[in-house]
Amino acid sequence: MPKTALIRPPEKALNARPAILGAAIEEFAEQGFAGARMDSIAKAAGVNIALLFYYFKSKDLLYKAALEEILSSWNSRVLTALEAPQSLPGKLLAYVNTYFEFALHESPSWLRLVHQEVLRQGRCSSPHLTKLAQRYIKPVHLALRKIVREGIEAGVFHALDPEHFVYSMNGMMNSYFVSSAVIRILSSHDPWSKNGIEMRRREVTKLIQLALLKPVAKPRSKPGEE
Repeated sequence: MPKTALIRPPEKALNARPAILGAAIEEFAEQGFAGARMDSIAKAAGVNIALLFYYFKSKDLLYKAALEEILSSWNSRVLTALEAPQSLPGKLLAYVNTYFEFALHESPSWLRLVHQEVLRQGRCSSPHLTKLAQRYIKPVHLALRKIVREGIEAGVFHALDPEHFVYSMNGMMNSYFVSSAVIRILSSHDPWSKNGIEMRRREVTKLIQLALLKPVAKPRSKPGEE
């Protein structure tokens, strides 16, 4: 039998990929991979199910694309901030600011989906995380580690282990959002609100400065100048 040609959708429908990915991120973050439904994603994106499968041949491939959409965007923004010409402490603070700007301006589902994927590793692990982490997270980790090491060598930072400092810094930021449901109970405020995110940004910045930055030594006064 002759092969059936793949019917190309109308030009307007060819621009539906961003809407599909946006709807997929929301659905996967809300329902998890197992509970997410392709028809619900198509409906939320305003497309028919055939067009959804035109772009993404399976639920698993759509899930991978949703994760990659988030991580590639985060990677691009963070590396741009880290590569800007500024002091070593300024680079670390730019990283923190970029993280919280990402949380502030994107849907909570963006960070939530990545956190869910990291936490579900094990018996139900996704085959995608290893490749995506190598491509998008590891370059950022190596850049941060290099900044900390250079700061220690320059005498600007305390002699902390660069690897573990990066883990600790990320833990301070990620745990706030991972624990958002408990924080609501404990504090009666919304961790995802603008005020909540801004407050967390300020406190993380203070902790990093106190833990990492060496105090600037005051020049000794000459005899008779006191």
